[in-house]
Amino acid sequence: MTLAAAFGPDLLIVLVVLLFAVVVPLWAVIDAASRPAGAFYGAGSNKTTWVVVIAVAWFFGLGFFLGGFYLLFTRPKVRRQMEGLR
Repeated sequence: MTLAAAFGPDLLIVLVVLLFAVVVPLWAVIDAASRPAGAFYGAGSNKTTWVVVIAVAWFFGLGFFLGGFYLLFTRPKVRRQMEGLR
């Protein structure tokens, strides 16, 4: 008996949710770590705080939400600051 036969579409849903729970925080941490600290300061935020908070929140199951918040709200502000620094 295959996994698909035993679990049906539920397995696919669980795997997709787990994939997003790992990928979104990882993407957010990598993105935040790759941006200059000055751009965060100009956006009214802190680079180190975002990296640490997202990484710690991931261990408590909240990394998806904080990573998503960073990617949706903080990242655009930081990117605008980076464009102004050039």
